[in-house]
Amino acid sequence: MYKHYQKTQQNECLICFEPLLKNVSFAYLLKPMPICHCCMKKFVILQRRISFHHHSLTILYEYNDFFRTLLYQYKGLYDYALKDVFLCLFSIELQTIYQGWIIAVAPSSKEDNLKRGFAPMEEIAKTLNLPIFTGLYKKEKYKQSDLSYKERLKVKEKIGIYHQEQLRGKKVLILDDVITSGSTLTTCIDLILSCSPQKIEVLILSSKNAGY
Repeated sequence: MYKHYQKTQQNECLICFEPLLKNVSFAYLLKPMPICHCCMKKFVILQRRISFHHHSLTILYEYNDFFRTLLYQYKGLYDYALKDVFLCLFSIELQTIYQGWIIAVAPSSKEDNLKRGFAPMEEIAKTLNLPIFTGLYKKEKYKQSDLSYKERLKVKEKIGIYHQEQLRGKKVLILDDVITSGSTLTTCIDLILSCSPQKIEVLILSSKNAGY
């Protein structure tokens, strides 16, 4: 972790550690980025907007090898500094669109967060400088991709919510990293709907499911 903070201070890319000013682009001059132009081009931007259970859902990136490796380095190898990478290409646009909204981050395992020293989606959400709701939680540890089809149908029993009053009458943006079957996301939407929000939209970093 210290290594990344040191690299940032030296104006080096958070992903490849190359100097940020080595291959400067016009876009970088307008909006300084924590990653270099070469790494920027490795993100395959989808910005796909679909309807999910009657709510607007936006997927930012294609789930390719680059994104999968980057996400693993952040969540699996505890590379905290990478929190600044995932939304940097859209930060100004998202801050403008969702001004006045509250971000509800998808739940993660409390045990994993303690091991990492941070909650991955919460830290990514903080980069938008918008209010954050962390009341969604996992009642037990599980990994969505490891669940069978029948087990995924029971995900609603594994997720809870507290501090519901914080969402009453609010515009809520649900933020998650990857959508697979959509079971966790559906449960999050249902739980937030029970809090009587004004509106719900969903923002997903990437999707493993071609149907999304």
